[in-house]
Amino acid sequence: MPDHNVSVHQDMGQATDLQSLLDKESIRDLVLSYSRAVDRQDFAFLRTLYTEDAIEDDHGGAYSGSAEGYVDWLEDIMGQVVDNSVHLVHNHLIVLESRDRAMGEVYVSGHSRLAQEDGSREDLTHGMRYLDYYAKSGGTWRFARRTIIVDWLTAGPTQWAPDRPDTRDAQFGTPGPADPSYRILKHPYFARRG
Repeated sequence: MPDHNVSVHQDMGQATDLQSLLDKESIRDLVLSYSRAVDRQDFAFLRTLYTEDAIEDDHGGAYSGSAEGYVDWLEDIMGQVVDNSVHLVHNHLIVLESRDRAMGEVYVSGHSRLAQEDGSREDLTHGMRYLDYYAKSGGTWRFARRTIIVDWLTAGPTQWAPDRPDTRDAQFGTPGPADPSYRILKHPYFARRG
């Protein structure tokens, strides 16, 4: 005779495993959304990715404080000096601590083209890790705390060459609402929030 308690326990374990996979995928989507929000300079979208009391603990020594203050700071600084940026997410380890709490380590490489005071441009390329705490509220995962660790970086005069024969007719990415993704990807998920 089958042991129904074992069967029920196994089903509950499978449901928990499935929920864990769904939660981890939602957290990965959150991290990818952060990259999109920053690179497109969609700060209204970026604000939705944090819990109400979230902390941007240390952003490379440049900012430390509330997430709301971080987004304000980022909007100001990016508007002044960042011509373009790309954040590429690589390894992402996630540990679920409970149904509504998790932590993770996200490996990222980033490139920014920065305006200099003398009118020239500088390329900044760096490898970073985000050490994250996530919280789930109302069925949605958000950042509760982010700390950035810089593992390496290089900086020097820009290598931007838009007139090359192989790319001169290409569509180039831009921060802000002029980016081609807003025109090409016709789905509310990709719509600009701000």
